[in-house]
Amino acid sequence: MIDYFALGLTHVLIVIALLRIFARAQLDREDELVDPPAEPARVTPREARRQRRRKGGGDA
Repeated sequence: MIDYFALGLTHVLIVIALLRIFARAQLDREDELVDPPAEPARVTPREARRQRRRKGGGDA
């Protein structure tokens, strides 16, 4: 026979844990970025040729 007390107790503890997690204030806000995103690096013509060669494209 199923132990209803043990089954009920575990479910109640799970519900209490979920309520405590969702009640936290940290879930409602995000920290602002300290540094702005970095600019993408510029590719020199030489690097562009190397990348095309690796991909198999180019002047062949």
